[in-house]
Amino acid sequence: MKKSKKVGLTIATCGAALGILASCNSYCSALDTSNFRYGYDPINTTFYTSKDSAYELILSDFSSYTNVDSSKVKKENLVYENDQGSFSYSENATIFEENLFKTYNTSLYSVNAGKIKILKATNEEDEAKRSDINFYVGLSSFTAEMFNSVTAGTYSFNLPSYSVIDGMDEKLLTEVCTVSNTGDLSNLSFDKIYGYSYDELKTYRSTTDSTEKNNLLKVMKKEREEKSLLANYGYLKHYTLTKDAKGNDTVDYTAKIKKWNAELADELENGEYRVMSTNYLARYETLLASKVGQVKTCISVNDGFYGSISTDPLNTTVKIEGKASDFWGDWGKAFTQHGFLEGLLVYPIGVSVENLSHALGMNGWGQIAALCIVTIVIRLLFMLVTFPSTLSQSKMTELQPEIQKLNQKYPNSKTNQYDKERLAQATMALYKKNGVHPYRSFLVIIIQLPLFISVWNALSGSASLATDAVLGLNLSASIMNTLSNFSGWPGNAGWWSALILIILMSAAQIGAMLLPNLLTKKRSKNIAKLNKSDTQDQQGKQMKYMQWIMTIFVIIMGFQLPAAMGAYWLIGALFSMFQSLIMHAILVNKSKKNKNK
Repeated sequence: MKKSKKVGLTIATCGAALGILASCNSYCSALDTSNFRYGYDPINTTFYTSKDSAYELILSDFSSYTNVDSSKVKKENLVYENDQGSFSYSENATIFEENLFKTYNTSLYSVNAGKIKILKATNEEDEAKRSDINFYVGLSSFTAEMFNSVTAGTYSFNLPSYSVIDGMDEKLLTEVCTVSNTGDLSNLSFDKIYGYSYDELKTYRSTTDSTEKNNLLKVMKKEREEKSLLANYGYLKHYTLTKDAKGNDTVDYTAKIKKWNAELADELENGEYRVMSTNYLARYETLLASKVGQVKTCISVNDGFYGSISTDPLNTTVKIEGKASDFWGDWGKAFTQHGFLEGLLVYPIGVSVENLSHALGMNGWGQIAALCIVTIVIRLLFMLVTFPSTLSQSKMTELQPEIQKLNQKYPNSKTNQYDKERLAQATMALYKKNGVHPYRSFLVIIIQLPLFISVWNALSGSASLATDAVLGLNLSASIMNTLSNFSGWPGNAGWWSALILIILMSAAQIGAMLLPNLLTKKRSKNIAKLNKSDTQDQQGKQMKYMQWIMTIFVIIMGFQLPAAMGAYWLIGALFSMFQSLIMHAILVNKSKKNKNK
């Protein structure tokens, strides 16, 4: 086969493997999916304990968004725009606040959806050269993405009015209050909505002491999971139980959005407000489905906040259902509902990682320890299954002098069909005499590919591996995204952890590729040297070329992967090196015994 064809075949194989990996089944239930949908498309409204606290957080968000020093922004430079018009704080603060804020009770305020303009806000030293900056308030990042896509001209459909966005939120809050037995909207408070208090949030956002920040983060995350109405009931926005054509229970993820949109069309004054158009809803569903469709981290042994949606440490998790309350029953469902490989390998591997992670602490290091244990067990089993094939390949190295003699006996085998057939017959006879099975190497490939895919699917589906952090590096964060974020650099611990991880993983992958060849040369140094045939030289070069392509492919993928998967590949590469050393020792010992006979 020509070199170009081999390269093309290798690349095609890598692409096929990626396609298979991307199409692996997800263990996310309908309730999990609804929670993830809410995680990506949450309530737009942001709540505050007072108008002054609202200004503090709005300007803080503005500073994060624009990198402009918020301490230099004056209230007199604020302009708020919504469906009712444009309101300047400097002209009439009362009218400005009446339009900007919605009051629920004496301790709870929200900011109505709209746009804030800060006059002369840029960091330009010369005030005459400063320009205005616009940014949305009362919109989630998902809705802002929808609005920005239209503003940028990417899509041409009409945007819904800000009042419609607020109306959707009010309907969700009403349903949440009803289901949670909270009462009506007047009974809401900041800590009920978010779980933690405003003072905790303010301290968390302002503190620079990493220890204090992390300790407070743990408290706030626990409070959010236990008390937050939105974190626990926000999924209702995307969850409507209905019946399919066969009468079976199913979930409609868009029914509430469409229902509330239709209700708002009747409730709001005709012609004054725009509800969500058909084109807007279609784009909304496509964008949301694409985000949620990438989520696979739904293998968990317990109900809990293990689903990861972002690198925001405070709001990164969503609630998912446990998948191992009845291990044997759930294992059987994995076969019937997902497939043979999912039942045979993916489910038990994923559940093993989950159980070990919980047993070892669920603090980042516990997940890494679980990853190490599961990886070593899997690789040991794989080594036992493929040991005969590996041994057969090693015997072929010892037979090189004999094979070289045969190549010299039939020097025209490359061009002469008769010599080619005689060489093949003589080679196979030599293999048979020495108990070598050259085609056993295919067994390794046949076993390795489905095992690799199954392990990948199990680890990428493990909820535990998508939560927590090690040395500042989130296990769910991709190495590339982490390295491209220079916020806080050079004091960003996660940045340095990601850099060290990718360097170690790359070095280990290269070492795992080169070590077997180096050990083979070491074992073969005393074997009589004969001239190699052109065919052998060509085959050797092609093999090395393909090995390098595969190794580089793995390293490039390592940049794209979550940190937990990078750690898995590092552990796997180190084990491969250990396996090569063990095999080398076995073959050297066997060679010594044969010489002593």
